[in-house]
Amino acid sequence: MKKYYIYTFGCKVNQYETRLISEKFKKDNFEPAQNPEEADIVIFNSCTVTAEADKECEYYLRKTLKLGSRPEIILTGCMAKNKTPRLRDSFPEVKIVENKDELYAAPEKQSVKTFEGRSRAFLKIQDGCDSFCSYCIVPFVRNRLWSKPESEVLSEIENFVKSGYPEIVLTGIHVGKYGGGITKLIKKIIEIPLEFRVRVSSIELNEIDGGLISLMKDNPEKICRHLHIPLQSGSDEILAKMNRRYTTGDFARKTDKILTELPDSAVTTDIITGFPGETEKHHGETCDFVKRTSFSRFHIFRYSDRSGTKASQFPDKVKTEEIKKRSDDLFRIDKTKRKTFLSRHAGTKRKAVYAGKNKALTDNYITVRIPEKQSGIFEVKITENCEV
Repeated sequence: MKKYYIYTFGCKVNQYETRLISEKFKKDNFEPAQNPEEADIVIFNSCTVTAEADKECEYYLRKTLKLGSRPEIILTGCMAKNKTPRLRDSFPEVKIVENKDELYAAPEKQSVKTFEGRSRAFLKIQDGCDSFCSYCIVPFVRNRLWSKPESEVLSEIENFVKSGYPEIVLTGIHVGKYGGGITKLIKKIIEIPLEFRVRVSSIELNEIDGGLISLMKDNPEKICRHLHIPLQSGSDEILAKMNRRYTTGDFARKTDKILTELPDSAVTTDIITGFPGETEKHHGETCDFVKRTSFSRFHIFRYSDRSGTKASQFPDKVKTEEIKKRSDDLFRIDKTKRKTFLSRHAGTKRKAVYAGKNKALTDNYITVRIPEKQSGIFEVKITENCEV
């Protein structure tokens, strides 16, 4: 029997789509390989959000092309769609599939049966973005807005839970644009009469309404006390240049409301440092803002030009060494934020699910070491040795 191996880069949506590709190959009588060296076909499910994502994928492409076994190589995903002409010139031996749907077993009905190797299941409920933030390439490579029908979402969740997945992570390119409303969908999901919990992977500030906050407050056993809300900058001037459509005041008011209603929640965020035209003053405003906002942690991205975006044409690019210095500043603040959040919860007990490698993940995004694997949703104690 022939074998396949898949490299997956980037977000949870890509991880879900890798499962769709895997099920296609299994249907075609392939079996998964443990490593690329023993595979007949190697598939690259790529990401192109940052220059680093491109470089990582291209590194493994070159490495795979040198294999003595000479597997067939397929490149798909966002980088394939964004840079097809250049990739065809650079990698003529690689088959490029711009439309990833061609690699799905049933492209008209995107549904995954299992999430092998994971104790939590990711569920793609939405695709596409039309926000056109000035730095972001995603609306150019995923521009078709799509929402999985509600009945299919509910059915897939039931199948996941019955297969032993106690936590379902709702994911999408722009989850808050789910057709019919994300709050309405989650309300339907938590009515499923099974024991599980749901987590929203990431959601934009303006798409968190009072209804969602109330739903989370009233259903702590079903909805994880965690919201990942991208900030990107703590400077109003930079937010406007980014086309983010909110101010730091808007952000502060919404997060204050969330944490007033859900005081034990984790609020995590994304920050881009070194955006074109970002001065030391703007950077200071970002540092000040995140210091006084009750984030539990943040992901820090060093700005990189994405050809075709508005920001790639902006003047006053920040030097690489300065971007690194500013990201180091933010990492130090992040370290303090994580420690503060953990200290606040030390000594308490939380509900958790197994997260692999003898670790458990609480509803409010704290990782706890446990002596052995456990199933379902179970209770753990938070200590100062846990991770955020």
